Amino acid sequence: PYTGPQQISPVPVQQSTPTLADAVKAAHQEGQDFGESVARDAPALWLEAVLARKPRMPSDLEARLLQGSSLPIDFLLHDEVRHALRRGFWDALERSRR
Repeated sequence: PYTGPQQISPVPVQQSTPTLADAVKAAHQEGQDFGESVARDAPALWLEAVLARKPRMPSDLEARLLQGSSLPIDFLLHDEVRHALRRGFWDALERSRR
């Protein structure tokens, strides 16, 4: 049954826009998540070969890392953010080797 107009409590609006520092932190986590998934699915010899070429990242992996990022393009244009993505990736690969 219709009970009349309902009182709706106002939803607090979040006005804080992410900062570059927030984006760097998020990028590092995304890089780690990506690196963990790569390490989980890749053969050990392949992982060792990729790690041996560090800091040079295979171009197909770097493309997947950047394309798969949920960060806005405005942030991905910053070197610091792209560096954090790569650093997270390498951190995860290094951890998987232990």
